[in-house]
Amino acid sequence: MTDAHLSPSGGKTVSFDDVPSLSTNANSSAAPPAPVPAPAAVPARPANKRRRSSLKQGTAMPYRPDKEYYSHPDPLLRRLRLRNGYGKEVDLDREFKDAKLVLFLFGATWRNCIMEPYDNVANFARRHPHQCKVVYVSADSNERAFEQNTRQKPWLAMEWNDGSNMETPGAPLDESSSASDPSSSSSSEPLEPFLLAGDPDLEDEVHHSDPKGELYLRPFSRVYLAEKWDVLAVPNLVVYHLPSRKILTQHARFDLLKDNKIESTWAKWSEGEKIDFGVADADGHESAHTDLAYALRWSIALAVVASTYAISVRSGAIPDVISQWTASFSKTYLFGATAIPQ
Repeated sequence: MTDAHLSPSGGKTVSFDDVPSLSTNANSSAAPPAPVPAPAAVPARPANKRRRSSLKQGTAMPYRPDKEYYSHPDPLLRRLRLRNGYGKEVDLDREFKDAKLVLFLFGATWRNCIMEPYDNVANFARRHPHQCKVVYVSADSNERAFEQNTRQKPWLAMEWNDGSNMETPGAPLDESSSASDPSSSSSSEPLEPFLLAGDPDLEDEVHHSDPKGELYLRPFSRVYLAEKWDVLAVPNLVVYHLPSRKILTQHARFDLLKDNKIESTWAKWSEGEKIDFGVADADGHESAHTDLAYALRWSIALAVVASTYAISVRSGAIPDVISQWTASFSKTYLFGATAIPQ
């Protein structure tokens, strides 16, 4: 944690409430100076009070990270505070040096949840480790789950302690953490004034006058990105093409990352092409498009079975067992085993 009396450069700051010491000459016959009244006590801020808006931090920047953690030409990457699989801060220029594609994986895990989407993203990231980067945007309920989903994973993670958490002040913040441990990072204020959901981004156009991305801008929080891209449920995948600085899709289908489509998906996304909803290419060959038949496979199968059954009953090939079962069910449970009224 950063000492509240240390400036970002490491030097000691001077409070205007400090009273300067008055040196007196022992041989002076002048009257002693009048006593200076002590400054009024400043009430302590509650440790767990959640900051509602990043615009209420005042003009003084409480903390500024090292330049390599916020300086980048891309207007989106420079607004992110990222950590790698070991929990270390990420040097943006070094990490995204050869990257073409960034996948934002909005996720959370719980007991018995389906892990296939996360496995597909991990497999996709391992195929192109330098050109494809995955950023995990956590919607986990506590920091322990966040750590389990980010440590030793093939993706980066947005900063957990950014004001996105919805803990109740004074309540335990994590089932696994001790209530007597005040040093938990979940209970501390974010070091930077992250933009939260609903906060206006007054610095959105700064990158036009700062093409190298060297100026400090307030970073995005996890909830800010979720609101920005209309993410209402997890898992959700947002695809960002770095060279063109365009969002290719805000709700990518995870089946595009399966083994039979992974290479064709990469070929299109890496070139900045959107993958539209379709059946096949113009030449009739299988494409990386989301296969219409695959997407509707259960509905189509049910329709085929229902049509076959109806035709068989009408032709007399099989008895209408569904109608018989429905009549028996109604007689037993709806009419108390009495005759069904005509």
